[in-house]
Amino acid sequence: MKKSGWKIILGVAVLVCVICLGRFGWVKYQDYKTEQARKATLKEIASTEFTGENEGKEPEKVPAGVKHGQKINFKKLIKINSDIYAWIYVPGTRIDYPVAQSQESDDHYLKYNFKNEPEFAGCIYTEKANKKDFSDPNTVFYGHNMRNGSMFQNLHKFEDEAFFKKHKEVYVYTPKKTYTYTIFAAYKFDDRHLLKTFNFKNKKKFENYLRNVKNIRDMGSHVRKDQEVTSNDKIITLSTCVGGQPNNRYLVQAVLTDERSTK
Repeated sequence: MKKSGWKIILGVAVLVCVICLGRFGWVKYQDYKTEQARKATLKEIASTEFTGENEGKEPEKVPAGVKHGQKINFKKLIKINSDIYAWIYVPGTRIDYPVAQSQESDDHYLKYNFKNEPEFAGCIYTEKANKKDFSDPNTVFYGHNMRNGSMFQNLHKFEDEAFFKKHKEVYVYTPKKTYTYTIFAAYKFDDRHLLKTFNFKNKKKFENYLRNVKNIRDMGSHVRKDQEVTSNDKIITLSTCVGGQPNNRYLVQAVLTDERSTK
């Protein structure tokens, strides 16, 4: 082959390499920009004080067909985000949300919404330490104390004694079952991680824990004395922050009083 022919082939090869490298560089640059934008969003979220009454937009509305009051379309929810496995509803409040559980990081949904997208308000969630069938002695739900009244801010309504007396139920829905819980206590606690601090699977320790809850006398705390709760029961704890008190949490606790299969 003539020398000029080799030059043409070499030139074409170089051109192809340049185009490929250029395309690869462009893709990597776009990926870099996307990642930087994601990190910037998360940094903005992380820089916000999450232990008080958070400002923020109302969480994005859940698509029609999955809201409480209709038949909850879990297939539709799970298609949106496979981490969603339940729904929680507290009558008399705005608490009416999907519940997620991340398999990657327990605090993931502090900063991600039900679509698994970065969002200030996060999503109501439980941790991997809790089973998704609510068979644990104590299942703990977490949600932000948003100033606009969304997420778990309305738990603070239970600080009012009249509201506490009037509103007793919490409903949890899953694709297979409906769980009804009766609220027996609402009170301010410290910021200890409940599931890591207390061994609820030990009946004696669980009984002692319940005894201490029933004996709470702090201002703004309420206990339903006529509601029986023992270490043989299953309870849920709804936990949120307390405005201006980063070392405290406000807890609303309820005991399972009815469990039935979804028709």
